[in-house]
Amino acid sequence: MEKSYVRPMIILLIIQFLVMVGFGIIIPILPFLVQDLGGNAISLGLFMSAYSIMQFFFAPFWGRLSDRIGRRPVILIGLSGYGLTFFLFGFAHNLWLLIAIRALSGMISSATLPTSMAYLADITEGADRSKSMGMVGAAMGMGMIFGPALGGWLGHSSFTTPFFVAGALALAVLPFALALLPETLQKSSKPSNKKIPHFSIEIVKDPLFALYIFNFVLSFAMAMFETTFALLAAAKVGFGPKEMGTTFTILGIFGVIVQGGLIGQLVKRFGDANLVKTGAYFCAISLFLILLAPNTVTLVLATILFMVGNSLMGPTSSSLVTKQGSQGQGASLGLFQSFGSLGRILGPIMGGALYGLYMGLPYITGAILLLGVVLVAGRKLNSFENKSTPLRQES
Repeated sequence: MEKSYVRPMIILLIIQFLVMVGFGIIIPILPFLVQDLGGNAISLGLFMSAYSIMQFFFAPFWGRLSDRIGRRPVILIGLSGYGLTFFLFGFAHNLWLLIAIRALSGMISSATLPTSMAYLADITEGADRSKSMGMVGAAMGMGMIFGPALGGWLGHSSFTTPFFVAGALALAVLPFALALLPETLQKSSKPSNKKIPHFSIEIVKDPLFALYIFNFVLSFAMAMFETTFALLAAAKVGFGPKEMGTTFTILGIFGVIVQGGLIGQLVKRFGDANLVKTGAYFCAISLFLILLAPNTVTLVLATILFMVGNSLMGPTSSSLVTKQGSQGQGASLGLFQSFGSLGRILGPIMGGALYGLYMGLPYITGAILLLGVVLVAGRKLNSFENKSTPLRQES
């Protein structure tokens, strides 16, 4: 990566950190806020799913737009809209208005991740690309560590205070983004007559369809785990809120270590495709180990293995998406993220239903799906490894 892009890279990391802080800041206060506004379990589920549903539909739109008008304006739209919607949260005193604002937040903030990934693809190549995407994943992991902690701490005084703080942080970064984010998409690299992929039956013909399905399965398995793990851990070893908070903090730390510190060297040695498959195997094995864990120590170790596997798959699969060519990367990354959002929509629903039948079913199902997608699509993943995009230079 060129030195001239170090500062933009820092800005992108801060943006993704703040997006995940905003996603996680509501976790400790949401049940109380919804209840305070007269809601129930159904409305709580609607609130949680509204964000991912909007991401599913709008991430491809923002990615395609960034291919047309450039990365910089789309990132700025996402960041400013994200900050403003959190201020709207703070002023909302109606449950359905709150859900509508949550949907609006997902709609606008979905502009940031695929466009940031496309921005990185414009300025990096090879292992540096995987490393930079790993750093974005690490920043998001840090956001999920600090977000819930910040929400719980600020929520003691008022349910609305965390929203105002998150919005203020996002808007505070906006001037720096305006000043330090140069455009990276050259006019010569913008797709003109190229057919841009979109959601239809034709998507199965997209060369990247195997990666889209892979991201769906990864997100689906992760969502089932996140939805049911607290119940499983409570039943198996008596975990309560304190133990759950400590466990997820540990998982976040390991995610940051792998994605932020190790992924670049691992890609240079093993390649993106091998790390994607290894991560899937780690996750599948860990899901079985979680079921078999006889005590707290083995349960936590199994969940750490799951997080390590997840951290290996995330940035490397995103990097493989960018290695299909120089045109339409924003659109392809938007579709990639959209399939992940679909997994986060369906995962909690299926995980809860399967857990009701037998508490081990979400974990057995997730493991089988992860193993299956690697066995079916493993050769296709290898074929992406040799494709690369040229390093973009700032015009």
